[in-house]
Amino acid sequence: MCIGWLVGPLVGTAATAHVSLLPTVPVMVLGLVQCGVYIPGVRRGLSHYVYGTPAPWRLIAASGVLAAASVAMIAILVADARLPANVQVWTTVMLFPTLPVTCLLSLVISKRRQALVYVVNTAVTMTAMGLAGVSLVFVAGLPVTLAFSALFAALACRSWGWILAAMRELDEAKGAQARLAVAEERLRFARDMHDVVGRNLAVIALKSELAVRLARKGRPEAADQMAEVQQMAQDSQREVRDVVRAYREADLDVEMAGARAVLQAAGVQCLMDQEDSTGLPQQVQSVLAWVVREGTTNVLRHANASTCWLTLRVTSDGPPGGDRTRGAGTDTAARPEPAVIFTMENDGVVPDVIHRSAGSGIAGLRERLAALDGTLIVGPRPDGRFWLRAHVPLEEGQVAKGDASGLAASGWPAQA
Repeated sequence: MCIGWLVGPLVGTAATAHVSLLPTVPVMVLGLVQCGVYIPGVRRGLSHYVYGTPAPWRLIAASGVLAAASVAMIAILVADARLPANVQVWTTVMLFPTLPVTCLLSLVISKRRQALVYVVNTAVTMTAMGLAGVSLVFVAGLPVTLAFSALFAALACRSWGWILAAMRELDEAKGAQARLAVAEERLRFARDMHDVVGRNLAVIALKSELAVRLARKGRPEAADQMAEVQQMAQDSQREVRDVVRAYREADLDVEMAGARAVLQAAGVQCLMDQEDSTGLPQQVQSVLAWVVREGTTNVLRHANASTCWLTLRVTSDGPPGGDRTRGAGTDTAARPEPAVIFTMENDGVVPDVIHRSAGSGIAGLRERLAALDGTLIVGPRPDGRFWLRAHVPLEEGQVAKGDASGLAASGWPAQA
């Protein structure tokens, strides 16, 4: 805009009149300085508009002073008899000087105050131009020119602010959704514990009270009541262990279906390529289910993904050399082993997350996989995607013949 609305018309006018560009240089220099002030100003103005940070009043004041100086110099040029009195050209030139300060003001003041600033600015500019001896035809067109500049600035900057505010609300919504998912899981676990333990605790309390009363009366039935209390306590302990075991040993198919539902609810397209996992050992299914759960949580909390790919492969070949196997000192390239491989990819790589150290969730997954001689790879791929890969070796006979593609076609180095 500085080139098209300011520099271009001034250079063209000087060339048409065959006069030196020297009188127009100060105006063009001021225009470039205004651009230099505008860039940090609009950054801070958008931050104020979206996040409520302090407004850049100093930069706005500096931009206003530069705008006033530019308008004064343009008035001198318009009154210069050596330059042609082309109203259209000078009207175009007047579009730029007030544009930067108007953009900044649109981000920090209300629409009514911006309209008031426009009225005052137009009145002062028209008065100054009239006193400088500028053509009345040009002065009469200033309200329209300045109105267009102010309207363009307000629409452009407020549109940017609205887009950034929408992106901030989307990020907050994703965080809230992740917190709600955690809260829902806690409520489910609490509900299960209440259903399992609540009734037994109530019965234990009643029988304990009855046993105390019988014991005070010296009745032998007190021992029978306490024996029942002991049995119910043992039953409760067993049931709690069953609940915790079911919570820890998550079902792989359920977690895969849940990951798809949660990702799609968050606006992430989820593409799945899943083989039948019903024949896998329960320990393998459980640990892979935790990998799915942790990977889904990381996509929701740490990535800006639009698409996520989930792949589950039960292969009769281990990945090419480098992964650990059950036989000490044995390389998978020399003696392939059956294995189950789960990968989760997404296209929402965030640079800050890449360089961030692995959290406790990833460390916990590595520990779970290590108990089964499995490995975990987490990091960006060469094609720009973020990759999470879990490899768990299987004993002979635990996997049927199927897709033995492994990771040979992926080009990813198999290292933990």
